[in-house]
Amino acid sequence: MYKLNSNDYYTPFFLKPPLFKIILVAFVFNVLAFLSFRITISPDNLSPIFPDVGFALAAMLIIGRKAIVGVWIGSFIANMFSFWDVCKMLDKALLETILASTSVATGVAIAVIISTYLINLINKSEYPLKSGSSVILFLAISVLYCGICSLLCVSAISFWGLSVPNHFISNWTTLWKGDLIGTILITPFLISWFYRHHIKIISTSLLEAILLGLATVLVCLLIAYDHQNDQYLFIIILLWATFRFRIRGVSILASMFALLSSIYGYLGYGSFVVVSSEDSLININPFFGLTTVIALILSGYYSDYLHRKLEAKI
Repeated sequence: MYKLNSNDYYTPFFLKPPLFKIILVAFVFNVLAFLSFRITISPDNLSPIFPDVGFALAAMLIIGRKAIVGVWIGSFIANMFSFWDVCKMLDKALLETILASTSVATGVAIAVIISTYLINLINKSEYPLKSGSSVILFLAISVLYCGICSLLCVSAISFWGLSVPNHFISNWTTLWKGDLIGTILITPFLISWFYRHHIKIISTSLLEAILLGLATVLVCLLIAYDHQNDQYLFIIILLWATFRFRIRGVSILASMFALLSSIYGYLGYGSFVVVSSEDSLININPFFGLTTVIALILSGYYSDYLHRKLEAKI
């Protein structure tokens, strides 16, 4: 049931040609990178959330090797725009900007290739979110993936003199956490929603899904108005999503919570705020990351239980 073939992930008809896939991957990567660059932490302008890295891994798992070209192009263009002002301020030549962008894009591509290979190897080319144990392995590889990606990227940035030299460790850890949050958010969301063989959600779930989404918005509003402990209500919402909508529901609600909390925190609202808007974004990561990881693992075990129960009836 879980063995993957070319038809197990949904692909719109207009994306069948390889060139369109490459263009789409490069475009979406750029959009997500642009959004993450809007919220950066001084002095080295690193974002605490990088959804583009999670998208790159998902694209490789869904599309295959052709996606790596789009990932490299998208990363190169995004970093050219990101480095442009910094290079001008530091009186760097255009060639150095190009080489720095090339180095970062190559680092992202290397990390994606290694991680995709490990995920497919460990799962024997089966669906990587098929059970709780496979979700745990996926998350473990995601930690490695983000560690490699952030290390290569920060090394490239430091080598070309685009960051403060004595900030290497802090930049690496900040980028690693941002990459990991982006991967936890985006990768399970995309591969679960594009995977064709999930158990059908009951027909009455649309209203329940709307109520769950409204509950998430309500919790985020409570957090925004300084109700210090109300962020823990999100745990209940995630458990609700786990046993009713499984990984698909968890990934959507986690993305909503991260987006809204980031916006409120950046504007200076909410119980995650400590000193500055940048501090608030960093403080989201431990709570949000841990609760989302636990919910994803529980969803994996519950999905596997439902599949086994369904198979036993056949």
